[in-house]
Amino acid sequence: MIKAFLFDYDGVMTSGVKGNSPAERLAHNISVSVEDAAKWIADIWLAYSSGKLSTDEVWKTIEEKYQMPIAPEQRNVWYTWDELTPLTEMVALVQQLRASGYIVGLLSNIIPTTAKMIREHGGYDGFDFLVLSCEVGARKPEEKIYQIALSHLNGIAPEEVVFLDDVEACAAAASALGIHAIHVIDHHKAITEIRSITGVA
Repeated sequence: MIKAFLFDYDGVMTSGVKGNSPAERLAHNISVSVEDAAKWIADIWLAYSSGKLSTDEVWKTIEEKYQMPIAPEQRNVWYTWDELTPLTEMVALVQQLRASGYIVGLLSNIIPTTAKMIREHGGYDGFDFLVLSCEVGARKPEEKIYQIALSHLNGIAPEEVVFLDDVEACAAAASALGIHAIHVIDHHKAITEIRSITGVA
């Protein structure tokens, strides 16, 4: 019997960012190639999204590669709230699940800057708990982050948990632990599947 749910954020709670990537924005802001900007961001991304680098350290590292200072206004490269606003139907689903007695947590790979912005806009407010990669020092699809999420569920077994993620590798890693994973490609189909599992109208 299903007792709890874990939701990814971008691509599950949201429609998925479709605008320019941070690398494209950085390249535009400081007039370098997208290839260079993409490499610089890739070099820091895992550490930044795992909380192993601060935002100041990130920009110091990128400035060392750029060999020039990068002004504050040129650092505006991360996704905005307009791009990460939750879908109303997903917010409603989370509310309905919680009202029906299910525990609902958020499990997300995220950088500190973006997590702070989402938190300030209330994007995390509807969940019983948050497991954010930049705050727990692990990222999906590492087993550690799923175990951290399960530790919030008060002894609920993995097979009693449903996890939704738009990245197939992240869904597969959860499935390998016995969690019922849904690879979200179509939001309507995912909602329909959850309603079928739970009977929540």
